[in-house]
Amino acid sequence: MVMSLRGRIALVTGAAGAGIGRALATRLAVDGATVIVTDSHAARGERVAKDLSDAFEGRAVFRQLDAGDRDQIVEVTDWVLDQFGPIGILVNNAAYNVLGSIFDYEPATWDRVMDVNLNGPWMLSRQTMRQMRDARIPGVILNISTYAPDVGGEGIEAPYAVSKGGLNVLTRSCAHEGGPHGIRVNTLSMGMIIGTRFTDALHPDMQESEIAKSPLGRLAHVDDVVEAASFLISDRAANITGEMINVAAGTHMRY
Repeated sequence: MVMSLRGRIALVTGAAGAGIGRALATRLAVDGATVIVTDSHAARGERVAKDLSDAFEGRAVFRQLDAGDRDQIVEVTDWVLDQFGPIGILVNNAAYNVLGSIFDYEPATWDRVMDVNLNGPWMLSRQTMRQMRDARIPGVILNISTYAPDVGGEGIEAPYAVSKGGLNVLTRSCAHEGGPHGIRVNTLSMGMIIGTRFTDALHPDMQESEIAKSPLGRLAHVDDVVEAASFLISDRAANITGEMINVAAGTHMRY
């Protein structure tokens, strides 16, 4: 495999997750990048970074980061610049979701979802785009999203759907502003994904109903998401910016 990202610094949020986060960080390392593994869970994040560092010539390091904390975002991104150089790849993967009704969840829950899913990615994009611009490097931002905004969160996850809808718009806003500086920004969207703790352990009962919505008769796997992410981050997608790619086996068309 040609390591097309050799020499690039990639920061991934929520990178210690057992499903998509760790898989994304691993693929970036496979593709040659030096990966900054960030996550709010220190022990898990340290373990993921060590595994990647051992496997990929030391090209991984962990920094604890609450993706909804602006002060921490500034601290971590400044640290990366000082220690490794400008961040050339940002993957906004961390997410927070609470299922419930507008009649039940507290305002603090709404605020927390917005902080992690929208305000944090905005601050991370602001920080990294400045580094990319000032270093005059071809930067890439990939926002991990969902088609939940298109269905209003189905009445059970409004904060999540609203935050991801905002993230989708942020993608295009940053693509407009970043384009003149050689910065590409895209969204990778999905529905239920096989191979994650959410699907496999917490909600196996939902798989059958979701599969019924797929024209392909199946659900996408974590590996499918990672393959699409690798493409969008790489120079193979050099002329793709401001776009949303759905990796959902077509389920998003059946709502």
